[in-house]
Amino acid sequence: MVPTGPRHRPAGPVAAAARVATALSLAAVVAVVAVEPTVGWGDLAWVPLVAGLLLGLPHGAVDHLVPARRLGRRPPGTALFALGYAVVAVLAWLAFRAAPGPALLVFVALSVWHFGTGETAFADLRAGRPVQRQATASLVLGGLVLLVPLARGADDAAPVLAAVVPGAGTLPAAVPVTVLAVVLPAAAALAAERLLSGRWLEAAEVAVLLVLVLVVPPLAAFGVWFGCWHAVRHVARVLAADPAGDADPAAGRLAAPLRRFALAAALPTAAVLAVLAWVWSAADGWRGFLAAGLPLLAALTLPHALVVAWLDRAEGDAPAGRGPAAWQRVRPW
Repeated sequence: MVPTGPRHRPAGPVAAAARVATALSLAAVVAVVAVEPTVGWGDLAWVPLVAGLLLGLPHGAVDHLVPARRLGRRPPGTALFALGYAVVAVLAWLAFRAAPGPALLVFVALSVWHFGTGETAFADLRAGRPVQRQATASLVLGGLVLLVPLARGADDAAPVLAAVVPGAGTLPAAVPVTVLAVVLPAAAALAAERLLSGRWLEAAEVAVLLVLVLVVPPLAAFGVWFGCWHAVRHVARVLAADPAGDADPAAGRLAAPLRRFALAAALPTAAVLAVLAWVWSAADGWRGFLAAGLPLLAALTLPHALVVAWLDRAEGDAPAGRGPAAWQRVRPW
């Protein structure tokens, strides 16, 4: 049995990256929450939203390289998988163009699962446990960080929904009420379960996220969570699993792995930023930007979520406290 109490500490390269990511994500969320009761976000609530979306872009920029290198380190293998990654993204974008309503529903469901499993996988790795399937906890956490802000910000999201799905009306009032009535008590119960099982940090994090989604303006809450929590923790997993410098994160040295990640992520991120800059120049305000950019972000999310699911499965077979076994055999960059 793998210990889950507070005395268990992760070993190997994941420990330092997890500590830094945890500190950064908690600090960012606390800072954004502190603004609301002091000066209030007011008309500037779009700033953490757009900033968070932009900050979160690089976190998946090298994902397409990982399974490709497992197929073989020769350039043709990498190029082939990168091509497949791009094809999946294009198909997702075309789905939004052809059937925006169903595509949006699938995107929301996929995002809830992706965000939730990302949280549980990071917590497992940080605690030195193999990644485990936690369906209920994943759905609760994903619903907390995505569905609750959408439910609270239904009025703000309505113009974006209408722009993404032409002809769509506002959501029935019962939908946001139901989301809040189901997800919020479930999140509180999850925090209590984590606390009673001795997983104090995980319990505290659920509580912090509850405060975030209930206090901060809804879209701003999602932005800071995505860019400064979800993305930061995924990058920590990538740094910890860097086979080009496994000794660096194991010894607490993250500068070199971070530099390698930044160099590998620079070109894909720049390409997406260029497209988003063009979208912004043609958009009528930030709601128009979100309406035009959402299909693009959804298109990038699908292959990213598939790669992360592959990594979660590989990490579930890894020894406790180590990087995933699959990553020890490949070079993602």
